[in-house]
Amino acid sequence: MAWDDIAQWQPQDLFASLKMGDKVLPVDCREFSWREAETKIRGATRIDPMSFTSAIDELPKEKEIVFYCDRPGEQTSMKIALTAFDKGYTRVGVLVGGFDAWAAADYRVEPKE
Repeated sequence: MAWDDIAQWQPQDLFASLKMGDKVLPVDCREFSWREAETKIRGATRIDPMSFTSAIDELPKEKEIVFYCDRPGEQTSMKIALTAFDKGYTRVGVLVGGFDAWAAADYRVEPKE
């Protein structure tokens, strides 16, 4: 699989899917801004991008997994999405613009854990 095979989710599409109750799981893999961040996308799971390989195995395979990060061009989320695909996850994508695009659209967030 190549990077262009990974689904590219726009913030409004992820928002709509979450609102409709679709089987989709946002996964926060921000690097630089995670420590200072106070919020995450509502319902998101966290994966540390420095040790993501084993954490991927704990994600549910029955859901569409949408990774988001804080790097230009979705670099971190794309790398993790490709690894997830290689591990047998067939429904993976990245959030275009990452958390910043989500927050700029003023969509739901919740305190990070």
